[in-house]
Amino acid sequence: MYRKIIINDVRKSKLITITITAFILLAAILTSLAAILSVNLFSAISNMMLRAQTPHFMQMHSGDIDMERLSAFADTEKNVEDFQVLSFLNIEGAEIVIGENSLAGSVQDNGLSVQSKRFDFLLDLDGNIIYPAKGEIYVPIYYMKQGLASIGDSITIHGVSFTVAGFLRDSQMNASMISSKRFLINESDFEKIRGFGKLEYLIEFRFSDSSAVSAFESGYIAAGLPANGPPAITHSLFKLVNARMILFSV
Repeated sequence: MYRKIIINDVRKSKLITITITAFILLAAILTSLAAILSVNLFSAISNMMLRAQTPHFMQMHSGDIDMERLSAFADTEKNVEDFQVLSFLNIEGAEIVIGENSLAGSVQDNGLSVQSKRFDFLLDLDGNIIYPAKGEIYVPIYYMKQGLASIGDSITIHGVSFTVAGFLRDSQMNASMISSKRFLINESDFEKIRGFGKLEYLIEFRFSDSSAVSAFESGYIAAGLPANGPPAITHSLFKLVNARMILFSV
């Protein structure tokens, strides 16, 4: 009986039935596409962070570093798989000139780095670890998207000239909501400019069990270890800001 009622109703209102069916199909297609996009998005983020070996815990610090205390603390934490301290040479925006464009008005905290030897690698657009030659500089992808730099451009930093050899993906600092940006240069060039900037440090840890970040952070603070900078950032937060960057195109 219900079948006859439905058939009769469809025959009487063919246009309405076709329209409703079309909207249902469209909604189903859009839902499927959204699900596929979400899966691809998080897969891309996970692959980049896996290739870069993003830290599970990172604390920026400005000031002296006691490596012996840090090493002793890391040794007492069984969950620590590896740790390192990277240099970040903070440069005033007015001292960075890309072509004819100065970064004097940039809201970003720009700095120079060299490639890490252990983890937290800076990658090119194909996902490869970058090793700049002398005189080369790799620019954060943020400035490519802003249209401020192109491959082959000249960059002058405190009177020292570099050539843009490419752009880098930084699993920590890609997104605009992260206020720091790392430019990658050769180690010899870094030493040449070291005296012109303000040296800061990225204190980074990798864990065998990434779910124990909260306990580690509490222990780090309780031990009074270097923390003269923004609050520590964890692996899950890095993943969140990278997802935000891809969804909203920085």
